[in-house]
Amino acid sequence: MGKKFIFLCCLVIANVASFAQTAVPSRNLEIGKFTYLGTSTETKDDDGTAIAASGYELKLETTGITLEPISFGNATLFVKGSKQRSGPITTGLGCGLPPYAAPCDLLFEGGLGSAGFILASCAGQNKDQSWTQSCISIALQLVSPTGKNFSFALANGRRFCAYGINNFFLLAKLDEIAVEPGASVPIILRAAPPKSCSQ
Repeated sequence: MGKKFIFLCCLVIANVASFAQTAVPSRNLEIGKFTYLGTSTETKDDDGTAIAASGYELKLETTGITLEPISFGNATLFVKGSKQRSGPITTGLGCGLPPYAAPCDLLFEGGLGSAGFILASCAGQNKDQSWTQSCISIALQLVSPTGKNFSFALANGRRFCAYGINNFFLLAKLDEIAVEPGASVPIILRAAPPKSCSQ
């Protein structure tokens, strides 16, 4: 009698622990990466002027993580007081935009405003043709289609409630004076209280 009771108690505790692990989705969901690609000399077609152009890349991928691509109302990049919005995108092929041929990979460029760029550059060219990096931080903001907390289905069918506004920062490392080319930050959605997505 005593041994059966102990066995049943252990079985119940093991099942409860197993349920607790599978019933609650992870508090974090990594869906991509944001990278400062660096700065190079680019020639503009209109007048042939060579200018410094900085590249900023946002890659999103949720295949095998969610049932359907996650939709966002905007991805906004902030560089030295300038900002540029993507418009509505998804984490699906082509960021939800034609031609839907490749994983979501958005490239933003920054340079002199007179050259047609919206964003600022993160480096300037020296007389010896080397570059001086000048961005202490670069910010990216992903906003849900409504700007409010939203939910979507994970690959296992469970719902994940995410915050409607998600901010990501590429910061200069402790021993560096500016963000260096190749620096990246993961795009991680953090779980919001489930009740906030049921309104």
